[in-house]
Amino acid sequence: MEDFMRKGFYHSIPLPDGRVLEGILPLDVLNERVSEFPIPASLAGKRVLDIGTWDGFFAFEMERRGAGVVAIDATEVENFYVARQLLGSRVEYHVQDVYDLSIARNGVFDIVFFMGVLYHLKHPLLGLERVCEVTRDLAIVESFVTNESLNDEVPTLQFYETSELLGQIDNWCGPNIQCLLAFCRTAGFARPQLLRVNRQRALVACYRHWLPEPDHPTALPPNLLATTHSGNYGINVSPKSDDFLTAFFKSGEQSLTRDNVFPEVGGFGVAPVAIINTGADGWQASFRIPPGLGPGWHGVRLRTANSRFSQPTRIAIGVPARCASLEITGVCDAGSWRPGEVAAGDDAFLCIWVKGLPLNADRGNIRVSLGGKKLAVHQVSPHDSDDEPRQVNAKLPPDFPAGRYDLVASLGETRSAPVSIRVV
Repeated sequence: MEDFMRKGFYHSIPLPDGRVLEGILPLDVLNERVSEFPIPASLAGKRVLDIGTWDGFFAFEMERRGAGVVAIDATEVENFYVARQLLGSRVEYHVQDVYDLSIARNGVFDIVFFMGVLYHLKHPLLGLERVCEVTRDLAIVESFVTNESLNDEVPTLQFYETSELLGQIDNWCGPNIQCLLAFCRTAGFARPQLLRVNRQRALVACYRHWLPEPDHPTALPPNLLATTHSGNYGINVSPKSDDFLTAFFKSGEQSLTRDNVFPEVGGFGVAPVAIINTGADGWQASFRIPPGLGPGWHGVRLRTANSRFSQPTRIAIGVPARCASLEITGVCDAGSWRPGEVAAGDDAFLCIWVKGLPLNADRGNIRVSLGGKKLAVHQVSPHDSDDEPRQVNAKLPPDFPAGRYDLVASLGETRSAPVSIRVV
């Protein structure tokens, strides 16, 4: 025991026989910290990750509460092995960098501890995104902050090139409180809640889900009309890109802001970055794709603080757009509805009915060419049935010459047979 004591613990660790491995942080201080966490006394059936575990106090405490626990640190800490052996613990321990966290490698955890790590990161927001990806419900984030007041409205981050913070060369940055909360939202957490600030240390509970719907809503659910990729207005999103979605909806409420509109993608809440009134009762909300969503179709819905959730729309994340064959079943001028022709001009559109398109066909992956020239696809109607053709609207350049041309629709390597139409 005396030999263990000389190893210099940072955490104090209580042992089963009543003795304590005394560390720099007293046991009563550590227990007081744990009491601040919004977690139950029993964690039976839960999976917990402790990032930057060091001697392992929090990992062992969560195991004591019944959780299956994984603990990681960027460097191997011998004291962790000592404490684990004395406790007879089964906590799983890995030397792993926070940037290497992923669902593929680590799985998903109900609760994640990320305490005393953020300011050690050269890329703090990237680190928080990795944390969010593997968090199912709640992350406990604790960090050094440069202030102790929420009166500072502007998020700011101090950068430490050498040893400016506490004389340590491994401290890279210091956010103020507003920046820390903004980081948590931007990383993908729907609802970061500041629990405590003391001696320039902030404790934040980061929830991935919104609060439950109101029991007695005072407003009707929003009418969600469509959700699209903010860049190309399609429904396909790459799982590796930093994509935004825009939801178009109607609501009778007058004063909607980022603080009272709650989007949800694939079951995860996500903080909006913009809420815009488009006139009368029309609105649009823009928000990021939350981390941790795998390839497939995901529902999107939203509510306000006073309403229940809207009906869902769907987006496709990493879903290949493939089809066996394409057939153009009809073509007409979008203005006159005359079949087989289109009038050239500044606002010349073709309505094309295409059979064989997959569910996730959109304006980003459908190609339309007329006489070998690519046309801009503006709209693709929703999928109603595999047997029914879908309407594709394509715009002609204003100087497109009159004549007869072959019209072709394609998706990937699949092309339709050409259909001859006239430009008049």
